[in-house]
Amino acid sequence: MLKNYFKTAFRNVQRNKGFFALNFTGLYISVIVCILISLIILHETSFDKHPGSALSIYRVVDNSISATGNSYGAATPYPLATALRTAMPDEKLISQIHFEKEDQVSFGENKFKEKNIVFADSVFPKLFPLTVKQGDISRALAEPGFAILTSTTAKRYFGNADPVGKRIKFANFLDLQVAAVIADAPSNTHLPYNMLVSYRSLTAHVIGDLPLNQWSLTAGGYVYIGLPNANQVNATENVLKSIAERNTSKNNPGTKTIFKLQPLANIHFNQLYSTSNPGYTINYQYLYLIGAIGLFLILAACINYTNLSTALALKKAKEVGVRKTMGATRGHLMEQFLSETFLLSAVVIVIAALSVRFFLPALNMFLDKNIPLDWLNIKTVFLLIGLWVVVSLLSGLYPAFVLSGFNPITALKNKVSTPKASLVMLRRGLVVFQFLTAQILIIGAIVVAKQMDFVQSKPLGFDKDKVVDIALPENKPAELQALRNKLAAIPGISSESLSLGGPISDNNVNTGYNLKEKYDVEQINIKVKAGDMNYLKTYGLQLVAGRWFDENNERQTASAIPDSTRRYSFVLNETAVKALGFSSAQAILGKYVTFGFNKISAPVIGVVKDYHVASLHEAVSPVLMVEMPFFYYNVGIKFANGYSVANLAAIEKAWTSVYPNEIFESKFLDENVASQYKNEKRTQQLFNLFTFVSIAINVLGLIGLLSFTIEQKTKEIGIRKVLGASVKHISFILSKDFLGLIMIAFLIAAPIAWFLMNKWLRDFAYRTDISWWVFGVAVFATLALTCIAIAYQTIKAAFANPIRSLKAE
Repeated sequence: MLKNYFKTAFRNVQRNKGFFALNFTGLYISVIVCILISLIILHETSFDKHPGSALSIYRVVDNSISATGNSYGAATPYPLATALRTAMPDEKLISQIHFEKEDQVSFGENKFKEKNIVFADSVFPKLFPLTVKQGDISRALAEPGFAILTSTTAKRYFGNADPVGKRIKFANFLDLQVAAVIADAPSNTHLPYNMLVSYRSLTAHVIGDLPLNQWSLTAGGYVYIGLPNANQVNATENVLKSIAERNTSKNNPGTKTIFKLQPLANIHFNQLYSTSNPGYTINYQYLYLIGAIGLFLILAACINYTNLSTALALKKAKEVGVRKTMGATRGHLMEQFLSETFLLSAVVIVIAALSVRFFLPALNMFLDKNIPLDWLNIKTVFLLIGLWVVVSLLSGLYPAFVLSGFNPITALKNKVSTPKASLVMLRRGLVVFQFLTAQILIIGAIVVAKQMDFVQSKPLGFDKDKVVDIALPENKPAELQALRNKLAAIPGISSESLSLGGPISDNNVNTGYNLKEKYDVEQINIKVKAGDMNYLKTYGLQLVAGRWFDENNERQTASAIPDSTRRYSFVLNETAVKALGFSSAQAILGKYVTFGFNKISAPVIGVVKDYHVASLHEAVSPVLMVEMPFFYYNVGIKFANGYSVANLAAIEKAWTSVYPNEIFESKFLDENVASQYKNEKRTQQLFNLFTFVSIAINVLGLIGLLSFTIEQKTKEIGIRKVLGASVKHISFILSKDFLGLIMIAFLIAAPIAWFLMNKWLRDFAYRTDISWWVFGVAVFATLALTCIAIAYQTIKAAFANPIRSLKAE
């Protein structure tokens, strides 16, 4: 029986090639997109899950509460792990690490800029299992002077040679011996690593000569703890509370530090700590969004199949009549028609699954991820089977129900009646759903594009054009002055500035500040920007009161002067002035302010206009600027007339003469600003892609529904033509229903799209508005595309010979 069903299905495919091609195309597009979306979701939801582990692993995070609000950080003070081990001697699984985002690794004449370097202790492998390929990791993480490379890193450094025992140099000052090679870090970890270095090798020089024993310093330190029982969380947090009260409150009066335990599986989706996470985090709503889009596309393709199958029903009427006359029951007919659907969807899913391998590399490159493809994984197997069953049932049940319900007598007389009003309403409702989905995506794509245009054109309070930033490897006064002198001599450079980093930079010092007389009572969170007297000119900041640093200020803060005799001056931004309670910039000039780095107090000599130190997701925060050569690890260079190859070559030559053992790397400031919105840029491109796919599927759906409508109204069209109806009039009659469905879909889609996009825009502290014309463009675009899609079919039907249609009676 089943064999006959498949034979019949194959013959029907041959007999109705156009029908098969439309259904195959629609289903294939939606299935391939759905599989890719499913792989993304499976990958993202697998982060930091260790099957079979008896431990509950947590990261210690910092929640600070002050009068100005709460702050959250994943990085914690470096002495915390030692204090925790002392307070909990029975807990052996407490690991302290330091994460270095990027630094130079060299040996011989070879130099590499290595990313994701983790200084780890001997407890680390017990919490994050490592697969050893060569060597021994037990000694490597217990003693200073050792490094462990991943397979990919070892291959990049030494090719096919054995790396164990080789010596490498980290940051040109730390000599290390390669002790082992391990498997690459899993792609689904929040803590990526390309190299592990023994934690006992960590010195203050690694983090800019900052003291590792201070509770006020966090930098890149993280603490992890493995608990055999999740019920111990409260007790551990009580211990952390007492540690915080003893060690942090005296450093930050007015601020309450609370250490909490964050479950490992929560890290990837918790964006409270995203700014200080080693890896990236993702909003769960993003997965819901792309999952909903994948579902909508599958439903749209199934609706197309339903409409096309229903349109084909009249051609199968006599076949149904003959089968029923020969004794076939309705159940037999439903089995037959469903078998056709299952066969088609099986072919589609198999081809889509085989072609995923060609699309996945491009997707990984686009998303900057490493999503694996493993069809032997039980989840992916169930994904394909589930997709096959769901697509087949959604596509085939309704057509099978309609076709199998034909009366054999009327079917044989070719007098199959028009479907009942309830079924007509169902079909129209499905088409409304298709239009609704397309319009929501069109509105979303326009709003995302509008916001991206807004963030790219909004003044940031500084000049991001014609400026290049270069990270400095060391902070030695003689070398800094030599580099500055060589850069000043290069034609085409208008100014150069030594600093901790440009206005938008990953290099910030976060601390507390207040008026000198209030500092010991309450501290306000502030970002500290260290920069020299050329910073204002190089980055184009705007003074609103007072003055900027001058040569006298630079002499009074020089590195050669003893700490006790240095005389600092501060420049604040407008927000920092308002946070101190002053209504005007002029009023704060001359007032003494204290900030948290060694409780330095100094007068305010100037106020600059607010400028953005982060993306437009965040509101402008208080900023304090100070000349502090200790923090100069960046040089900003402004070109007089834009970039040129000659200028960049001259800069590299100057750099090499001062730092011959370092890799030269430059980053244009405008590119750094644009990188702040790379996720939004991807969202925009995804919206554009999904909108295009949705429109393509909808066009196929229109063809299907229109085929059905024309099939039903063949004789009506003939009669109208005989009675004198024009082609224009007939085309309007055939298409007016679709125009009405579009407007109904728009009335539903508009408020849904407004709600969703307004919610998305709330993630930005500075955002565009959702203008009325956005909705107008969406409905106009849908109407225009619909008219183009149906024009050929309606005009063809209107020009058909009426005699042929009436003769069939």
